[in-house]
Amino acid sequence: MGRKSTIARLPAEVRELIGALRKQGRTLDEIMEKLQELDVQVSRAALGRHTKQIDAIADHMRKSRDMARALTERFGDEGIGDLARYNLQVAHGLLMRLMISEEGEPIQLDAKEAMFLTSAIKNVTAAAKADADRETKVRAQIAAQAAEVAEETVAELKKVGMSAEGAEAIRARILGVAGA
Repeated sequence: MGRKSTIARLPAEVRELIGALRKQGRTLDEIMEKLQELDVQVSRAALGRHTKQIDAIADHMRKSRDMARALTERFGDEGIGDLARYNLQVAHGLLMRLMISEEGEPIQLDAKEAMFLTSAIKNVTAAAKADADRETKVRAQIAAQAAEVAEETVAELKKVGMSAEGAEAIRARILGVAGA
């Protein structure tokens, strides 16, 4: 493996600053000016390569987010909570970073690396399914509890003299179902 880039050897805070400035839409010259103010010495070429990589990763993340949004619009997102979607996006972003060279170009994987990558994707997919299954169980429990409350409410209404038809109409309304 080659030597670390000049930017990769900088302290994490400086790399994060570069990323934040790029995210704000700052140009290379503006970033260079800020680095010079902080007495950080890097070449414009190294910064250019680094920002190219940042832009490539951001582009991959945007495409991934757009694809997820399109799939959600088409198929819905039943069963996947916000946290699971966030975790999947983070994991996908990390996998994308692993697949892009410092020059922003896709890398070539050997068989062992490809196996590791497919294993990581499998684990992320399994985690998403487990989260979806958990959410489905929680929704079923909530529905069961709502049904219990509806039944108790109907029983109470009948005790105070409401007609069976009126009580059943309220039960159906609570449960969101048509007539009994």
